Amino acid sequence: MINKTIKLFEHSDATLTTYVLDDGEYETKNTVRPAVLICPGGGYTMISRNEGEPVAIAYAQRGYHAFVLTYSVKIDNPFPTALKELAKAMSIIRENAVDWLVDKDNIAVVGFSAGGNLALSLGIYHQEDFLTKDLQLPIEQIKPNHLILGYPAVTLQLRNSETPAYVIELMEKGLIPDMRGPSIHEILLGKENPTEEEKASLNLLNYIHDRVPRTFIWGTYEDTLIPPTDLWQLGMKLHEFQVPSELHLFEKGPHGMSICTDAVKPAEQIEGLSIPQWFDLSIKWLKQGNRQ
Repeated sequence: MINKTIKLFEHSDATLTTYVLDDGEYETKNTVRPAVLICPGGGYTMISRNEGEPVAIAYAQRGYHAFVLTYSVKIDNPFPTALKELAKAMSIIRENAVDWLVDKDNIAVVGFSAGGNLALSLGIYHQEDFLTKDLQLPIEQIKPNHLILGYPAVTLQLRNSETPAYVIELMEKGLIPDMRGPSIHEILLGKENPTEEEKASLNLLNYIHDRVPRTFIWGTYEDTLIPPTDLWQLGMKLHEFQVPSELHLFEKGPHGMSICTDAVKPAEQIEGLSIPQWFDLSIKWLKQGNRQ
């Protein structure tokens, strides 16, 4: 496996970590494989480790080259900073497609939570001048072929805007990342106390169009952060614009379950949950073909 970290821009700490499978031998030698580019979540305040390497390894075990984006976060890196980094990462994969044996026409961006917001943003904005002209990259170099969105932040109308007391206790004990501070709206807008109109401008449902790549969406009804209506409405918008899509809403399970195996969560948290099925479903969906 080619496992290395590539710095995306001189002026930022954003990186792309590669999990490129070794070339095969005998009948599998020179096999060109599909790829996934993974955007972990973290509310644009941090990068979730559970939604990075474990996901990359899971896809690699199924024959996919995998890449994990570590993008810029916090309020001093407003939109479209992370989006430019994602577009640059996509271009690097395609630039190296021959050497890495990547099928440049079969690359999915996989995003979770805020990373789902980022992935969907590339699906929406890949044709905009602030990406193509600013980065001097053609549309075909940065547009994903597929999107896989796990409990994505779409409208940014959070189901629960107040941090529960038990979560604060866990953060103060250092058992989970401390994500207190500027809101996701403030981070993306790069300013404190935005107006309601400014917040509403971040709702990605308002920008869906018929050139969004085919999209796979999943989440849970019990997610206390992302409302299931975000997923329903996204599915409806994609249908309105005739974008091929698939939606899975599982009944049980909290936010942030990633691949929902013992690689990322204690056994007692995942026992009996049907969430892990999303991964196999995504593999089958990817094999159904590209949206050209």
